[in-house]
Amino acid sequence: MTHAFALLLFIMLTAAQLPAEEMRAMWIYKTDAIVDSTDASTQLFDFCEKRHITDLFWQVHFTKLETGGRELKNVAPTRAFIQRAHTRSLRIHALFGDPSHALTAKHAIVIASVDGVLAFNQAGPSDAHFDGVHLDIEPHGLPQWKKADTPQKCELLTQFVEVHHKAVARAHASDPALIYGVDIVFWLDKTTPEGKPAYPVTFQGTTKDAAKHLLDCVDHVAIMSYRDTAEGKNGITALVAKTIAYADTSKAKVFVGAKMADIGPKMEGFYGQTETQMMAALKSVDETYRSHPGYAGLAFFMYEAFKTMPP
Repeated sequence: MTHAFALLLFIMLTAAQLPAEEMRAMWIYKTDAIVDSTDASTQLFDFCEKRHITDLFWQVHFTKLETGGRELKNVAPTRAFIQRAHTRSLRIHALFGDPSHALTAKHAIVIASVDGVLAFNQAGPSDAHFDGVHLDIEPHGLPQWKKADTPQKCELLTQFVEVHHKAVARAHASDPALIYGVDIVFWLDKTTPEGKPAYPVTFQGTTKDAAKHLLDCVDHVAIMSYRDTAEGKNGITALVAKTIAYADTSKAKVFVGAKMADIGPKMEGFYGQTETQMMAALKSVDETYRSHPGYAGLAFFMYEAFKTMPP
């Protein structure tokens, strides 16, 4: 058994055996500065180890090829970084996406980007492969969303579901072990007073909300359940309840997102609080859901803000 194969096997077995409370993810955006610096990489690895973070949603960038394909930038440093990350028991997911990618006209870009990650993996040593892809496509960020009525929003969400079905099929056809994850907002499974989906999506002959369609086909979802408390009707624990309940019987597992970045309204995150205060609040999320098979763990948005948070 080669060292590279043994390392890959260790990572896969570790991922399968980790209890939910020991799986934690984190979004990272200023990635080029980290892969280009041994010190910055070591600081990140130490940061993750201290906080039991196991999965990184790692922003990647692509070069558009004349053929229409997409090729990953910064290849050699990224491979070296992934190799080092794997020795620290971290899984690295290539993070990319844009609100416009929800639109049918842009689906080819998503597929080409997935192909770019697959090509990166195929061309490099096994211990330098991305463990997954993680797509951040937010249709509610489209300019037309703000003026859209409910049927128009449902049509945009249908295209959103379609692109993920196409992309996950492409990814798993080439590499069944590649983890396919997506970001979603917590209100996708909102219901009417009659208990019906507020934003119904009919796909492949079945009508249900977009979150359920995705949970049936992807490996992970990360809920952007951004609030400054876990408790109460509008707290994180309540906001993710329906999604995790469905995930318990579906294909995917759910990461529950917590935000500490200074972005958006104050009630959407833990900015201004200490790390101790935030983790005390989030403890109840772990305690509520750790026994659920659909619960993956917490996910932190984002490293750039987390590392400056007061202890």
